[in-house]
Amino acid sequence: MKVGGINSVAEALKAGKVNKIYIDKDTKNPRIKQIEVLARKKGIPISYVPRSALPKESQGIAADISPIKYVELDYLIDKCLRLGSFILFLDSVEDPNNLGAVLRSAEFFGCSGVVIPKRRAVQVTDTVVRVSAGAALHLDIARVENLANALKKLKMFGITIVGADLDGEDIDNVDMSPPLAIVIGGEDRGISRPVKKQCDFIAKIPGKGKIESLNLSVAAGIMMFEFNRRLKAGEVIK
Repeated sequence: MKVGGINSVAEALKAGKVNKIYIDKDTKNPRIKQIEVLARKKGIPISYVPRSALPKESQGIAADISPIKYVELDYLIDKCLRLGSFILFLDSVEDPNNLGAVLRSAEFFGCSGVVIPKRRAVQVTDTVVRVSAGAALHLDIARVENLANALKKLKMFGITIVGADLDGEDIDNVDMSPPLAIVIGGEDRGISRPVKKQCDFIAKIPGKGKIESLNLSVAAGIMMFEFNRRLKAGEVIK
């Protein structure tokens, strides 16, 4: 969703719903400058564009906003520890349809929360909410500047980190005991090297067909199902 106007953007920013801000590259409006400073403090991406690229009633500023309010990573960590559950990390997922499908599965399987990057990844838009069948509105979602650093923080709390990738061990041999973080890579590149280095285990989902890999939303669903299956069965693999 896109909104324009100084007051609208300022309020969306205060509510934690702004994904990206667009500013007239020639503006000298002091109120817009104040919003710009606050956005930078919050790590919100800013794009400077010609006035003609903005909506007519924009007053020189517009923003892509999310229909949800993002939460802090610390909140998800505390929730995961309290519930003995898992957090899902998505490394640079770019397709809103994939993100929506993953969020639907995450909510279904009782995920404590989802973590996405602030940059170079799709954010939670109205399309994502629609594809998720509304599941995105029931999930706690955090955005972080750096996924690798966020995963480092999880290790301080004893949370095991498992990534899904083709070069990993068979998932049957990987520890998925709670509290857990599951990491799923983006469409083309998979899990990035810095994020992969933070994983305690890399798990492979074995198949029998000629196709080597699964769609990321399907892989995420299988990983989350496996966590719940073991939790219900009381299985622990060390």
